[in-house]
Amino acid sequence: MKPVNIIFPLLILLIFSTISFSQTNEIEQTDKQEVIGVLQQFQDGYTNRDTTIIDEFLKLFTSDIVYMGVASHEFFKGKESVRKLTLWDWERWFDLKIPIEKIDIRIANEVAWFEVVGESGPWRNGKTYEIRMVGSLIKSENNWLFKQICFSYPAPLKEVE
Repeated sequence: MKPVNIIFPLLILLIFSTISFSQTNEIEQTDKQEVIGVLQQFQDGYTNRDTTIIDEFLKLFTSDIVYMGVASHEFFKGKESVRKLTLWDWERWFDLKIPIEKIDIRIANEVAWFEVVGESGPWRNGKTYEIRMVGSLIKSENNWLFKQICFSYPAPLKEVE
């Protein structure tokens, strides 16, 4: 076989592979931006603490959400439990600041995982502490929804300067 006969099919394969990779990369970037949007809506909820929009806020979660807070009794399953926790948090808990620009996100198919270190406070002692947030979202009917969320504090507590 002549070298020219081999080069042409390889060139065609290379072109189609590049196009396919480019399309996949664009989809991944779109998905990542959509996930960031959901995380921003979560942060906005905790920033604004407007209890009149609780039903709208709960649309960010799957019906079988698993949500773990920092206290030993804060293990919630389902939207109604999350509703009660969120209303309590918005009325009584410390400020929560999640740096959206620092969230690490990975996506495979229609599942996204994330982790980030944020801030919680000021506490009664006037200090603000590091809080960690990890979780997953799934894509359902073209919308990204929280499937699991877990908050934790490092031990010992790490004060934010």
